[in-house]
Amino acid sequence: MCVRHGADMVGFVVEYPRPVPWNLSAANAKGLMAAAHGSAETCAVTGGSPDHVLRIAAETKPDYIQLHGGETLEDTICLVSELGKQGIKIIKAIFPDTPDLEKTAAAFCAAGVDALLFDPRTPDNASHSGTADLSVYQKLRRAVSCPVILAGGITPENAAKIVCQTDAQMIDLMTGVESSPGIKDETKVAALFQALQGDGQQ
Repeated sequence: MCVRHGADMVGFVVEYPRPVPWNLSAANAKGLMAAAHGSAETCAVTGGSPDHVLRIAAETKPDYIQLHGGETLEDTICLVSELGKQGIKIIKAIFPDTPDLEKTAAAFCAAGVDALLFDPRTPDNASHSGTADLSVYQKLRRAVSCPVILAGGITPENAAKIVCQTDAQMIDLMTGVESSPGIKDETKVAALFQALQGDGQQ
């Protein structure tokens, strides 16, 4: 349904190391990714040790892995190398409470991640939504050479305005198009893409 309405990438939370409403087993995620294959890129959202992440990647074979568990720079460098051999790209989540945010973001970018995700939903509050600070997001974009995906508080009602304000090339939504945790609402999904297309964005 998300792909039909225009999603370029669909993400699946896979064996996330903390309890969240969206968690899937690797086997279930693999089946869903197969259904999207050829129509949109796929992303496994997970976190934890490199061994855990590599197992998820091997079992689900996504286009991207989103590291959302507070992984260190050293772990990320390892995963960039190992997943790169499999043709899997990496999105590294960074959070507003990250020390030396811009410097840290630049270090992850230099380590070879394919994109950063600026997300107020930290590993400690992964079950709760939040609103991104757009001024900080824009500072991050200027501080790094890799793409920065914007997440947090985006809904069908404000998506076009946020994209216009920030010139964000990629946005990430989860709760903003849900009727309840883990349940995507087709009316909201359709409204999101209608709003973006009406603003000339895709």
